[in-house]
Amino acid sequence: MAFDGIIGHERQKRFLSFLMERGNIPHAFLFCGQEGIGKKQIAMEFTRRLFCQAGTGCGVCRPCVKLDRGSHPDLVVIRNEGSIGIDDSRMIAKEVSEHPFEQDKRVIIIDNAETMTNEAANALLKTLEEPPPYNHFFVITSSEREIPLTIRSRCTRVAFSPLSREQLELYFRDRAGIDPDRAGLLASISFGSIGSGLFWLDEDNFSLRVRMAEALSGRANGFVLASSLAEKASMTDRSASMYLTFLLSFFRDLFVRKITGGTSFITNTDLEDILEGTSGDLPWIENSLKRIQETVRVMRYNVNRWLVFENLLIHVARE
Repeated sequence: MAFDGIIGHERQKRFLSFLMERGNIPHAFLFCGQEGIGKKQIAMEFTRRLFCQAGTGCGVCRPCVKLDRGSHPDLVVIRNEGSIGIDDSRMIAKEVSEHPFEQDKRVIIIDNAETMTNEAANALLKTLEEPPPYNHFFVITSSEREIPLTIRSRCTRVAFSPLSREQLELYFRDRAGIDPDRAGLLASISFGSIGSGLFWLDEDNFSLRVRMAEALSGRANGFVLASSLAEKASMTDRSASMYLTFLLSFFRDLFVRKITGGTSFITNTDLEDILEGTSGDLPWIENSLKRIQETVRVMRYNVNRWLVFENLLIHVARE
């Protein structure tokens, strides 16, 4: 059944169910909130319930099966690794001008909408201003402020909060079948996001995280190492964001340990030995946190991720 298998977001699910039961579905939604917490999944499940012949998201009728296969002609999903450009917006405009093929409704999901170019955003705005009544848009973003106000004002806003640590642990333990200790660690370092936990579940990503911690502590250092770690960490926007978040959490743990004298409140519990073995005063920790935060801001622009990350590691690692 639609929504039943989604952990958390109870208020949002009730709101969407209410709209559907009343038959009063807005032509456009803005789903905003942290990356990897289930926004797109809920949009997909809403679509399933909208298209389902039983109206429940049964999973067995023809529309539900087509949605599962990714072959339903009345669902359009826009998601690019780079940016969403003018060609994408033109394709959307062409789609919405035609009547749906099989349903009486069409759904357009625009994921990572914050990556829209100005041209694409302006073209989408024209489509949102006067869309044919059988179209429903889901504009999904993890950075609401980067969506033009003109687009936001034409959408019904649904804000999503990070999942609790208990909800994350439940997912990793019971849904993903991970042993309790590992599930607890993933819940701790995922900061409310299932997507982040799945990133760290990858052994290569997790191993690079540990190597980066060792470099930060001074156990292993040098320009070649920093360059190698930076290259791997910055392969994509997603990976760069994940490792920058890790760096913030690592230095936050160092700060907590420095203030409290212990490791009871640290996030990276598997790195306790490295944290305890890292020398450094508060000014170094605070300056490092500032550098990382500045790098997070810089990464929003079209920069060479590798060079920016390399420069950061060289400056914050202990010698």
